[in-house]
Amino acid sequence: MKNIRQLVAKNAFANLIRGGATAVVAIALPHFLTRSLSPEQFAGWSLILQIAAYASFLDFGLQTAVARFMAQAIELKQEERQQQLMSTTLILLSIAALIAFTVISIVIGEIPHLFHGVSRSLLPELRLATFVLTVSTCLQLPLSAFTGVLIGMHRNEIPAMAIGISRVAGAVAAIIAARYTQSLTVLTLCVGVPNVLGGLVQMVAVRRLIRTGRRHVQRICRTIGKELLHYCTGLMIWSFATLLVTGLDVTIVGYFRFSAVGYYSVAAMLITFVAGSSGSMLNALMTPVAALHALRETDRIRKIVFSATRLTMLLNALLTMTVFLWGAPLLRLWVGPVYASDALPILKILVVAQTIRLTVSPYAVMLLSVGEQGKGAGAAICEALLNLFASIGGAILLGPIGVAWGTLIGAIGGLLWTLIRVMPSVRDIQIGQAPFIKNAVLPGLIPCIPFVIFWLALGHLSPMAYGTLLVICIGAALLLGIRYATFYAREHTI
Repeated sequence: MKNIRQLVAKNAFANLIRGGATAVVAIALPHFLTRSLSPEQFAGWSLILQIAAYASFLDFGLQTAVARFMAQAIELKQEERQQQLMSTTLILLSIAALIAFTVISIVIGEIPHLFHGVSRSLLPELRLATFVLTVSTCLQLPLSAFTGVLIGMHRNEIPAMAIGISRVAGAVAAIIAARYTQSLTVLTLCVGVPNVLGGLVQMVAVRRLIRTGRRHVQRICRTIGKELLHYCTGLMIWSFATLLVTGLDVTIVGYFRFSAVGYYSVAAMLITFVAGSSGSMLNALMTPVAALHALRETDRIRKIVFSATRLTMLLNALLTMTVFLWGAPLLRLWVGPVYASDALPILKILVVAQTIRLTVSPYAVMLLSVGEQGKGAGAAICEALLNLFASIGGAILLGPIGVAWGTLIGAIGGLLWTLIRVMPSVRDIQIGQAPFIKNAVLPGLIPCIPFVIFWLALGHLSPMAYGTLLVICIGAALLLGIRYATFYAREHTI
């Protein structure tokens, strides 16, 4: 692992391509669908995506687990173990797919009772389209085993290309279908079929890279299965917590006020895009850190966490300021004025919550990489329960925006739990709260100070002063960014 920088950079770039394709879908689809579908149809489409996505939360973290163990097995040259990991994970994810299909089928049957605002004319198509996309998502679960294998082999470029192309192809097909058919069922076929094909491409790639890949069923190992499930115990808690944090907001809004699902989902889609892009880049750290942990290079792991946190904080803080400064015109350009006016207040709250949540996301990736994910389960549960109860209470008292406030409350609770309870308990890779804030969080936030000043002065500026101060703030932010990037690159070389 001498070329850790090059490996992380390659994997991060590949994941960025993969996340970028997902971003194109997240940005392009609402832009066209809000103009091609009626508000009720778009609300229905948003619910379809949310319900079908529940299947992805039922992978129990197996894709992450196989990537970690595969990276270590490759580093230690354990070829037999690599085969056993691949085959055992495939079987376990197939079982997870059956569980997911059963659970979501029950939810589909209860749609009329869960979402009272759905009209009778839309209900049959809503149920059929949800079923079609659920089948597609469940088929992708066992295929995601090959994604984990490729990531563990440090071949992130293959899933990046396969998933990226399938996402873009599905989005283009869906845009054309919405323009000419306005059928939710056709839309789900356009999105679902390419995604399954992308998974099949990765399966073929793994079989070519691993000569004995065709005999994977003969290499199932109970010991490996127990090891994977033991590792995934903490991940299951994280997955369930993530479901409560990011997977129920739109559903809660739909239960209390179906008419608000459209504009709430617009804000939520942007946050999902941010989280997905950030997660794609940070996940590039997992396999190299796992390999470093196998070699007991704890100092390098600590420096990686600090560097990744600084970058994460800077990017998310800049995004937050962009929303507060120019969110209104950007939303109008994206989804039109009807959705933009109602989505903007929700988006401002959600983007702040997301920035807070992602503060410790590199640290969370480190916990996954070194097998300490169980110690982070408490923070995940804390955030999830706070989010759930605060969101339900907020929906009752304040309406849809109350759900967003619940997300913010949960994010603050999860961050505090991680800093106060989790960090002191992790002895293997010791990162104290004070060094973490001083060396990681603050350096990422300092370059954003000029934009905060600009936002505070925004209501008192003439057009000329607006342009002048904006240029000054951009220059100051760049100087601060270069100053701190240079300083910490020198002081904390990986």
